[in-house]
Amino acid sequence: MALIKIDILNHADYGGEFKEYENAPGLAKFYSAIESVRSKNRDNTLLLDAGDNINRILWHGKEVFEGLDLIETDCMVLGNHEFDRGLKQLEENIDYIKDKFPILCANILVKETNDFIKGVKPYVVLEKNGIKYGIIGVTTEYTQYMVDSNYFASFKVSSQVEALRKYITEARDDGAEVIICLTHFPFYFTEDSESGELIEVLKQISDLKPDVMIGGHIPGDYARVVMDCAVTKGGFGGKSLPHITLTFDTETRKVVDKKCTVIDVLNGNFEADKNIQKFVDRVTAPYEYYFSEVLAIATEDIPMRLSVESPMANLITDAVREYTKTDIVYFNCTSCGRKISKGDITRFTISKAMGFNDPLHQGFMTGKQIWNLFELVLDPKRFGNNANIMFSGMKVKIDNTKPAFSKVVSITLEDGSSIDLEKKYTVTTSAYMASGGNETGKITNQIDWKNTNVPIHDTLFEYVKKHKEIKRPELGRYPMIGHPENDNSPW
Repeated sequence: MALIKIDILNHADYGGEFKEYENAPGLAKFYSAIESVRSKNRDNTLLLDAGDNINRILWHGKEVFEGLDLIETDCMVLGNHEFDRGLKQLEENIDYIKDKFPILCANILVKETNDFIKGVKPYVVLEKNGIKYGIIGVTTEYTQYMVDSNYFASFKVSSQVEALRKYITEARDDGAEVIICLTHFPFYFTEDSESGELIEVLKQISDLKPDVMIGGHIPGDYARVVMDCAVTKGGFGGKSLPHITLTFDTETRKVVDKKCTVIDVLNGNFEADKNIQKFVDRVTAPYEYYFSEVLAIATEDIPMRLSVESPMANLITDAVREYTKTDIVYFNCTSCGRKISKGDITRFTISKAMGFNDPLHQGFMTGKQIWNLFELVLDPKRFGNNANIMFSGMKVKIDNTKPAFSKVVSITLEDGSSIDLEKKYTVTTSAYMASGGNETGKITNQIDWKNTNVPIHDTLFEYVKKHKEIKRPELGRYPMIGHPENDNSPW
């Protein structure tokens, strides 16, 4: 019996994190981590990308895909953020990279043609060292709720389970010997259990015996063999690198053993590759002066949480409300993915803390619509995928022990008065949330939103520059009894 060791390196949500800083090792060190494995088994190593590479702040696509090509990516699936700028921008990005490595997405089609996005395939069979790998790419069905509806209007979503079942079979018919499901699906591990979208999908395709299933979309490093399938997720700006090891029997032409782990790149002893660093310096140099200017000082760390109130969320929403002078401001918590550490606050600091830079939208909401918005967000059936909302201008008391759609106990305004359910209040939010993001369209589609054309970041830059010393905001505007149900947020 002749056995071959296969190394499958994978990562998700790189987000254009080219530069090294506190929360990211930078592309040059990330490449060195990849090479620490690949250089020892180059003929039998794959590097797979589970999507969300487009950073909405700086990189529109070409630079990101150029970087992915330089680190020798073998294949990529589209993540939800690849759709953030609409069909035209997506097709331009794909056209640039399509001859470098395959781009996959089997379940999001162009609505007008009912066909795959130009340059995108549902699956590919790659052959390396005589072994054929069938890689099927599928994107979370929640993409339609996580992209500005104006940008997603050109697309339609089909069943991810049906797509996987169809194309696993086709890939095997095309000679694939190792089946890899490259997905942009979230999932969660505890010490003794697994849950989330990827796990639920795996249960529905386990009879087809995929060898590998790779996820993404939410932070958190996971590596475990589940239902005889190697399941991993990691990356997020290159902080980690999931590593799957398969043993392939060349006589039976089957995988006979599966192991998986995660390499800690951020805290690892990896030196920056000089050639990759030259690329990083070239791409980032035009922005260096603007983003490195010190605007203010943080007197202490300002942490962020996704599922409950946090100082970072309060700082962001208070800053926007001071700028807009509206009664209420709210955003989705998942738009903010970093803390601000004690010390200098630069534009780069803020752009990383508040990951999105949508133009602000304003409209009128009744007290009842605001109340119902919180009930909708806290519905346990959806909370685990979308986390919470952050807000300014009111105090919202929640009882998480109550049934769905009866969790809001009270909403009071800053003057201590109860919100008037019939009265209309001026409200500011992001373009994403105004378009119904995070499945809030039942409420937000009732509002006549006006685009202010003011990017979120501009209001934050102005706020910290004005106040100079930024203290950690106090908590207390979002008191809760119990903890939100189905909370799978990683921080």
